[in-house]
Amino acid sequence: MKIQKLASLSSAERAEILARGGEVSAKIKTGVAEILQAVETRGEQAILEFTQKFDGADLNNLELSADELAAVDESADEFDFLRQAAANIEKFHQNQLQNILQEKRVETEDGVEVWREWRAIQKVGIYAPGGLATYPSSVLMQAIPARIAGCSEIVLATPPKKDGSLDSVVIAAAKIVGVTKIIKCGGAQAIGALYYVYGVEKLTGPGNPWVTEAKTQLSSKVAIDMPAGPSEILILADDSAVPKFVAADLLSQAEHAADSSSILVTMSEKLAEEVETELGKQLADLGRKEIAEKSSKHILVAENLDEAIGFANEYAPEHLEICTEEPEAVLKQIVNVGSVFLGNYSSEPAGDFATGANHVLPTAGFAKNFAPLSVESFGKKIQVQKLSKAGLGKICEVCEKFGAAEGLDAHAKSISIRFEDEN
Repeated sequence: MKIQKLASLSSAERAEILARGGEVSAKIKTGVAEILQAVETRGEQAILEFTQKFDGADLNNLELSADELAAVDESADEFDFLRQAAANIEKFHQNQLQNILQEKRVETEDGVEVWREWRAIQKVGIYAPGGLATYPSSVLMQAIPARIAGCSEIVLATPPKKDGSLDSVVIAAAKIVGVTKIIKCGGAQAIGALYYVYGVEKLTGPGNPWVTEAKTQLSSKVAIDMPAGPSEILILADDSAVPKFVAADLLSQAEHAADSSSILVTMSEKLAEEVETELGKQLADLGRKEIAEKSSKHILVAENLDEAIGFANEYAPEHLEICTEEPEAVLKQIVNVGSVFLGNYSSEPAGDFATGANHVLPTAGFAKNFAPLSVESFGKKIQVQKLSKAGLGKICEVCEKFGAAEGLDAHAKSISIRFEDEN
């Protein structure tokens, strides 16, 4: 891996780093459109065919059966780690609900009250990736805030093994957190299934480019959480950082997939060199070495902290570790990010699994305008207005003048008619 000066990057080199793999290919866009069309027109039969084609699983039924659910005892000791993580996620997200529900009525005029109230989305579809790895953590991260929000139906889609089964740990996670239905399919066909077959009102969850593109193509018909694609991490560090910790955290994201991205931005050439050496050492021992080797990794040396912070905000990373002498001072200058980790012991994988914060995050620069998945993601606020006769009277003339100005006579009449008997 080449250590590069941040200021010396060419425009093309900088653009390539910021792009994280570039635009979605025409092949994926066309392929996803064809899959969604087939699912829309042929429903479950098309999904079963795609599951056999792409996952190698020959299924008779799309849904996990009652016997398969019953075969997994979610209360077993082997799933203690799921329960501990779920408890932490519950604490963090339950606090979000308390904030959501703290709405006060505002009296904009005497006799005119305006306020908002929370309503959950009733039926949501959550996606947990599979294939190269199993992600029970993604089940927890989505189903817990959905349940706290008040969603009445939570449908989980996740890819099956070649024998048509699901890992017991995924089933246990789903049972622990109250998933109401599990379907065995992955990829774009799973996203199509959740919308066209199961009629969900919102789609959430990370996935590969095919999953992300399917969500994007359906976003004009159904709500989605965010574009959540290949994983990425940016570590902003100075001489106070521990090289072996930094290298380990860079590799933790590199092992996800070949299209993952890991970047170190530091003001210290010494740290850059030590991290480069550590990466070579640690990479040799990884079980997913081949994948981690293919992923995008960069070590960039900034001239000063301001330059490093500027690049971090431009990159808008999914995960940002700040390993500096005063990480909270740096945090105040960060505006574009999914999830932040402060200090040498705030390892990013801790957030993936068990701190309680959500790990479904915007990627590819979308942290500039999307937030992490949360309780708010699974509902919406409705507005309410309550007017007394006296209150309406206070804004009657204003409304009549707006109606006249906008050529909306019936609007003005609907106000004035309530006071005709007084004239």
